[in-house]
Amino acid sequence: MHLRSLVLENFRCYERVELRFARGLNAVLGPNASGKTTILEAIYLLSTTTSPRSGSAKEMIRHGESWARVTGVFTVRDRDLTMRMTLGDPSGGRSGRKTIEVDGREIASRRRAVGRVQSVLFWIGELEVVKGPPSERRSFLNQAIGQMSARYLDDLARYRRALRQRNELLKEIARGGRNGRALAPWTRTLVEAGAAITIDRAEYLAALGSESSALHERLGVGAEALSVNYAPSVGVSGNEEDVTRAFHETLAQMHDREVERGSTQTGPHRDDVTLAIDDVDLRRFGSQGQQRTAALALKLAQARVARARTEDQPILLLDDCLSELDVNRCGAMLDLSHDHEQMIVTSACCPEELERRLADARVITTDGTSADCGYARAD
Repeated sequence: MHLRSLVLENFRCYERVELRFARGLNAVLGPNASGKTTILEAIYLLSTTTSPRSGSAKEMIRHGESWARVTGVFTVRDRDLTMRMTLGDPSGGRSGRKTIEVDGREIASRRRAVGRVQSVLFWIGELEVVKGPPSERRSFLNQAIGQMSARYLDDLARYRRALRQRNELLKEIARGGRNGRALAPWTRTLVEAGAAITIDRAEYLAALGSESSALHERLGVGAEALSVNYAPSVGVSGNEEDVTRAFHETLAQMHDREVERGSTQTGPHRDDVTLAIDDVDLRRFGSQGQQRTAALALKLAQARVARARTEDQPILLLDDCLSELDVNRCGAMLDLSHDHEQMIVTSACCPEELERRLADARVITTDGTSADCGYARAD
């Protein structure tokens, strides 16, 4: 799949701009604070229905306006697909409204829109996947797997609802207002959905770890070896039935502690992922350069796993990599564009040593102009 055109109306800093993209490598060049990241944000928004920067529709609407719209025309399996999201109400109605359309027809739920188009985004916030708290890595897993599996999103929604209800009941039990029998139906739902989530995460991370290790090596980091491993709250050994049994047993053992604390103490909401370079914890001891390279390897691997599982290759969105990575790693990253149907990179500048690699790229500047003839350095 690839993006052919993108129209932004009242979106962030743009009043209106129409951009055209090509297969292969596309480079969006412009000074800092000129709207480069906003272009990638808009593409990601159409893919996932959420922004990596803000969940608030109001923050994405241009100052002084009551609505914004993002429209993308994609080619997916040799047919055109138009995705459109409208934030706010052009007619002056509800300001918090969010409308999603596919080929001109409004989609009733977010879940039905996610996955129509897949994209993988690497930007400064992705460093939190490596150095941030466990919640950042769980969020990464949910978005990565969710783009490929509607069932996973359903399981996640069921799990979160059961978790909320169960936690409320645990608080009531602690106050003496309810007895433990009231937990049973919510515990059953929690375990059923949680076991499926655990198995999906384990299978996904096994594939992601293998791809990440190979890509990390290709990015030119010498003998350093990246390892990615699942650290589930409930042990994974066997099939879903085994995980379900282990989950029930763990909850039974922790019942008194859960009542005391008023919250569920085990389950996918407490999972983590361990990342290491040569068996050294990357979160605690990795340099910023090591963390950045590992995060990039994870996102490139995410695209590979998605392609293997869905037979559709996600659009790869890489923000400000040319400015932040050293020349050798930048060159290795750009060379990987040949492995992808479409890669869109942004940068405030292009080092002279990399100009040759952009010779065949579609170059777009943040004033809305584009060219097929490649990047020419101004003398």
